[in-house]
Parts: sequence; C-alpha cells; structure tokens
Amino acid sequence: FVYLAVYSSVALLVEPYQSCADMLQRGYEFSMSKGDTDLASRNLVLMVQNLYFGGTKLSVLKKNISSRINLETQRSHQILLPFWLIFEDTVFTLIGDQEMLSPNIEADLTEGGTVSSDYLDFLCHQRMQSSYWLGHYDRAKYYAERKIRQGLLKFKSIVSEFYFGLTAIKIFQRKGKKVWINRTEKSIASMKKAAENSEWNFQNKVYLLEAELSSVSKHIDNDEALEKYNKAIEAAKRSKFIHEEGLACELAGFHCNRVGDKTNALNFLSRAKECYNEWGSRMKVKFIENQIRRINATFD
Repeated sequence: FVYLAVYSSVALLVEPYQSCADMLQRGYEFSMSKGDTDLASRNLVLMVQNLYFGGTKLSVLKKNISSRINLETQRSHQILLPFWLIFEDTVFTLIGDQEMLSPNIEADLTEGGTVSSDYLDFLCHQRMQSSYWLGHYDRAKYYAERKIRQGLLKFKSIVSEFYFGLTAIKIFQRKGKKVWINRTEKSIASMKKAAENSEWNFQNKVYLLEAELSSVSKHIDNDEALEKYNKAIEAAKRSKFIHEEGLACELAGFHCNRVGDKTNALNFLSRAKECYNEWGSRMKVKFIENQIRRINATFD
C-alpha cells in the first residue's frame, strides 16, 4: 500500500515519471508476493500510466495493456478492467490502430450515475489527451472543462492543465477571444509551480506553453518564440520524453511556417517525424508527412 500511496501522488510531483514507474513495479511485485492481487493490479495501472507520461514506446505500452486485459477478464472482480480498456483505446488511437476511442466506454461511464470519480477522472484525462493529439481541439476542451466542472483535481490534472493550455492556444487561433489566452496563462502558472519541485517532469511543458503564447501574441517576437521552442525541445530530450520532444518540434514547425520561414519549418517537422517514429505513433508520423508535403508544395 505504501508504494501505491506515495508513488501515485506525492512522489509524482518531485520524482521523474520513470522512477515512479520503477517503484510502482516494485509495489506490484511486493503485493503479488503477499497474494494481494487487487493492490498489485492498482500498482500496475499507475505504473503503466507513468510509463506513458514518461514517453515509453507505444508498442511496449500496448503489449503491457493487452496482457493485463486478458488477465482481468479472467478475474471474478473486474474493477480495474474499464481503466485498462480506456488506456487501450488511448494507445491504439495514438499508434494509429483505430480512428478514435470506443464510444461504448463513455456510454457505460455515465449510465445510471454510478461512476466513481477516479474512473471519470481517468476517462476525461485520457480522452482529452487523445483528442488533442488527433487535432480535435473542441473535444479536448470539452473533457478539460468537464474535469474542472466536476472537481477532478488529482495529479493528472497537472498534466491535464498542460494539454488544456495547448488546446486553448489552438482555439484562440480560430476564435480570437482573449479568454483563451488567459486560460493558457493559467496553465503556465500551474506548470511553473509544478516545475519548482520537478524540472524533470514539468520544465519542458513551461517552455512549450510559453513558446506557443509568444507565437500567437499580437506583436510576435520570432526570436523569443524560437528560443522557447528550442528550450522546450531540449528539456523534453533531457527528460527522455520523446513524445513531448516531438510535439515541441511539431509546434515549432507550425510557428515557422506561419511566419514564412519554410526551411526551418521543414527542419522542425522532420525532427518531429523522427521523434514520433521512435515513439511508435504511425498516426502522428502520417500527419507530419502530410504537413511536410503541403509545405513543399508551396515552394516556388
């Protein structure tokens, strides 16, 4: 129980995601040695989640999740099975094995009003991230606001703040309302506070949110924006967050393209493709390839 209590909450604010995953693996092994399969399973859910936060290859996550689902379906008490199914949908979507998460999962969550807060928090968090990665920003906004509205303020809400801040920038670009800039500024404040305790987990997120904010400011400073994008890329690389390194490269590429710097746009997007390929997201690789083709087509 100690492993689960510490490394699913407090430690996540100060220790690297990867280290927390290692300790939750120990918690799983210890619980199994004591015959407590329920506690072992809870440790394993959170271990895999931390591997996901830490940028573990999606193929590794897929293998772990699929094996757990097979085991959970054989148990008489399948309390954690819905968590694994939600996680499976997220990973399959990111890999490119399916277009979007299973609609039946959310329908089951809300039916009868018997959903636990942990369950709903997990669903909203996973759905928000997947929606952002897919470019469905209104959908990402919906799940972020649902978390806030229902008071689902757990550790994952810090990570959710990051994606909500990024989503707000995308919505601002479309609607031009300052309320979305304010939303991103709030996310930056949350990330800065988190980074005071763990630069490893959160500093790259601070830089990327600041870069995105600079990119859409009325009096854009291209040098300042590029400096922050590069800092976000390097910080993610140091922390071994290959997915967020790719994301920072992708957004830097979009920024350069918007300001007419197509050469740097292509360089950043090529780096993003490399990161996403290493992460194992065919969906994102295909998306980046399409963006590169579009930019190449605009060269004289």
